[in-house]
Parts: sequence; C-alpha cells; structure tokens
Amino acid sequence: MGAETVAFVPVRYGTEVVGGAETLTRLLVEELDARGWPVEVLTTCALDPYSWTSHFPAGEEKVHGITVRRFPTESRKYTRKVFKTETRILAGKRVSPRRQRFWIRNVVTSEALRRYLGEKRDGYRAFVFAPYLFGTTYQGVLEVPEKSYIIPCLHDEPYAYYDIYKKLMRSARALMFNSVPEMELARRIYGEDLPGRVVGMGFSPYTANGERFRYKYAIEGDFVLYTGRREIAKNTPLLLQYFCNYLENTGREVSLVLTGAGQIEIPFSFRNRVIDVGYVDERDLRDAYAAATLICHPSTKESFSIMILEAWLAGLPCLVHADCAVTRYHVEKSGGGLWFGDYPTFHEALSFMLDEAETRRRMGEKGRDYVLSAYSWDEVVSSFAAVLEEEEGRAR
Repeated sequence: MGAETVAFVPVRYGTEVVGGAETLTRLLVEELDARGWPVEVLTTCALDPYSWTSHFPAGEEKVHGITVRRFPTESRKYTRKVFKTETRILAGKRVSPRRQRFWIRNVVTSEALRRYLGEKRDGYRAFVFAPYLFGTTYQGVLEVPEKSYIIPCLHDEPYAYYDIYKKLMRSARALMFNSVPEMELARRIYGEDLPGRVVGMGFSPYTANGERFRYKYAIEGDFVLYTGRREIAKNTPLLLQYFCNYLENTGREVSLVLTGAGQIEIPFSFRNRVIDVGYVDERDLRDAYAAATLICHPSTKESFSIMILEAWLAGLPCLVHADCAVTRYHVEKSGGGLWFGDYPTFHEALSFMLDEAETRRRMGEKGRDYVLSAYSWDEVVSSFAAVLEEEEGRAR
C-alpha cells in the first residue's frame, strides 16, 4: 500500500470467480499491474454469489502477484421482512427510503472492510468499486466518497431506480462505464450531469484449438454455445426452452453446449442434444469459442457482455436478445451477428445462421475487427487514467 496505490473493491475476487463484473475487474487490475500501476484488491471472503458465505480465508494473499486483502462478510439475514422488501423492489413498487436502507444492509456487507477503508483512506490514491448493486459498494462509497469511483455494471432493472442507488451514484467522484448504452441509461436515471466516461475492458488476440475441445468433451457436429452463469437473471431457462422447441420443430442435428456455474434442469428427452460441461478453465473456454458454430447470449440485462467480445476474437458469430440494449448495440455496430425477440425470430435467426456458413464467417470477422478496434487495452487504460486525472484536477 502506498499513497499512489489504486485499490479495487469488487464484491468477490479470484480466478475461480464466475461473473462478468468480477472478471472485468480482475483483468483490468492485472493489466494495470502489468503496466506498472501500483494496485491492490480489497474484497470479501465470499465465492458463492448466492449464500455469500466465507470461502477464502480472511487476510492478505497474492493472486497473480497482486496483493489481495480479504474481509469477512456479515451473515445474510434473509428474514421474511427482507424477502418482502426485495419482492416489492423487484415488482417496481414503492419502498420507503428507510426500508431501502434496511434492505441494502442485508445484501452482502462487511463491516471489517468498511472500517479498513475509513482507517486507510489516506494511504490510497483512489478506490474503485464494482459492481453497484451490493452492500459492500454502498457502504464503501459512502465511507470514502472523496476518493470513490464506481464501475457500476448497470442494468435496466428495478433496483437501479431506488433512492439508495441514486444517492450512491451521486456520492462517487465519477463512474467508469462499460458501454455507451450503459452510460446513457445511468444519465437517464441519475441525471445528465452524472460524471464519468466509458472505460470498458480490453481484449487481446488469442490462439485456440476447437478440435481439442470437441475431443475432450466428445462433441460432434454443429453446436450453439452458451457460457456464463446459468440462472433466470441471465435468461438461460428461456434459451433452453427455445432451443428444445427448435429441436422438436425441426429435428435438426444441432446441439446446445453450456459452460459456466449454476444449476440447470435439462429435460430428459433432450439430454443427448443439450450438453452441460460445467465450469471450464480459460483454455477450454477459448477452445469452445473456436469449436462452436455460433454463440447465443439470451440475457436482457447486460452492461458489457465479455462472452460476446471474447467469442468474436475467435471469429464466432453471435445471436443475442433484441431487448438487451448493450448486446444489440455491439451487434449493430459490428455486424457480428443477429438478434431475436421471441421464439419465431429465434427459430428464423438460428436456422439462417446454421444454413449460411459463409455469412457466419463474415459475421465473425466483422465482430473480431470491432473488438480489436474498439476495445484495445491501450484505449481502456488511457480512459481509466483520464477519469482519475480529470477528477483529481477538479479537486485541486
């Protein structure tokens, strides 16, 4: 720790962690470290994003040579009152400011982390919190607002419209957005004068071996790839439903391959065509991109979508949900895929992409060109530095 050190404060951190905000944060930290920036990570002991129980030991460790300080979380008190409050929030109903503050105290908090931030505030240049939703970010920003920045990973969801988050966003020095649509959404909700700019995440070309993935997991023929958390919030049940309907309606010899964390119930009659390989390491994931026919990302709530940009680097075309402003923005800007809004358009788009090999190849190339031009690490680091320097200049 030193006065020039930038501390990142994600709710979870580690190479085992599955999650877009957490992956983006880790890769940004590692890139800054590789370029000589003094960086540290202040995070919790949690790994599982549902129970939030301690997995890693509290204290200091090194992850890829970077200092990581872990702090225990409070036990989540998921009482009837908390459940009722969350249900009202998700329904978009009115919730009093007092009840909102009660609710956020039960969404992953760490008093030990909050105290550390307050006690050591003068020992760091800045604190960068991610993502916006959790109690660790809310507590931390309000503890050290004069040095706080947020990578919000904001979605158009009921939580975002409540007073606690308006207070949070307006308390930080500036925000670091992942995409133009995310920044536009934030300014619609919290005010056009909300400080910040698009920073995002950088990508570099990589090599992969699709045949190795097929051999390892005994996969033949065309397949649609999904990678990431399997849960309602990511619309994976919808993807499974649409894909099984597609098989029933067409009888085509095509598979759906799922990687990532989370439970998913595959109907018995489709278990030969829906293949769940579970969590895979980075090498296998890149090989999966190289092996797949296309990738489908059905989520409607994204601030960036790492999986699509990584897939494009392998020349893999993408099929996304029309109701997600961010993924559709990427596809429209790049020409790297198609989108669907319901089952009929899913059926039509999937059939077209399976049938038109040359069009798929051109889509993949366009996607790759888009990533390499719009999301280079040089541009990302330059934007990150600019946010800090602009805000520090205003404070002088």
